[in-house]
Amino acid sequence: MNRPLRIALFACVSCMLLARSAMSASVDLDAPTLASPDPLASSFVHLDVTAGASGAPNGFLIQWMTQSQFDLLGDQWPADPASPLIKSAIFIGFPSLNTVDGTTSFLLGANATADIQIGDIFDETGIQSSDRNEMSEATPYVFRVRANGDSGDPTGGGTSFASGLGQPPSAFSDTHHASTKAPTTFTDCVKTQGYWKNHPDAWPVSAVKIGNVIYSKAQLLLIFDTPAAGNGLIFLVHQLTAAKLNIAAGAIAPAAVLAEIAAADALIGNLIVPPIGTGFLAPGVTSHLTDDLDGFNSEENTGKIQCQGTVPVKERTWGELKSMYR
Repeated sequence: MNRPLRIALFACVSCMLLARSAMSASVDLDAPTLASPDPLASSFVHLDVTAGASGAPNGFLIQWMTQSQFDLLGDQWPADPASPLIKSAIFIGFPSLNTVDGTTSFLLGANATADIQIGDIFDETGIQSSDRNEMSEATPYVFRVRANGDSGDPTGGGTSFASGLGQPPSAFSDTHHASTKAPTTFTDCVKTQGYWKNHPDAWPVSAVKIGNVIYSKAQLLLIFDTPAAGNGLIFLVHQLTAAKLNIAAGAIAPAAVLAEIAAADALIGNLIVPPIGTGFLAPGVTSHLTDDLDGFNSEENTGKIQCQGTVPVKERTWGELKSMYR
């Protein structure tokens, strides 16, 4: 190889190495902050995650545990990040359920905010978590958040940092304290989809009509156990079924909720809900109805929802249920 060619090749390689070094020399990520806006709910906690000046371009990680566990540890988080006391969720993509409030991405720019509902993420997309269950009612919790690194491991726990490649995660935020609320006397008959999924013996009916199709309790329990995974039909049916069970259990739904139930049934029509069938609706088509029914089922209308007298738990026919909200 002649000398001019060697010099040119060396210069090219040097430029590539410098460019790679510049790309990997990312600024340190600022820790996001947490806030809890109203309203309170008995099964989940609202969190506003606000990124710092550096943003959270790779999403963020939220961890939580009960206040009582935190107190027993001397107001400290467990030293072991794999402690079973810690529950966590990695927000690394794009939501398609709770988007009505304006959150369309978990990849945050500088000072951007994402509205999160820990305890109401079972159906949400863009999340990696095995802790998707509802939260315990009337329970204080502690939370913390950090911005994800970009090493390929969304928790920032990859080994590529040893080679100088990739961006480490931010530090954790200060510990944030928030509580779920206790059910009120006005809404004791209003339960979430998670409640109905986990308490089949409490169902007041043995079948529910969704759209133009009647589903048995066994079929609806299968539907409740099926994450939506971006299918707006499943999002909607989870909340629609819970709303109809709440009405059958004695909840007096506001006129607006009854109109939303009718609109949801009309939208669903003859579609068969997975895993019973293969029906599909785009999340954007169903999101507003889903969000409104979710609010009804999660008692966000506290003081507006009244219940009929104590309703004995017995399985009623679909005809009896249908007559309750005609």
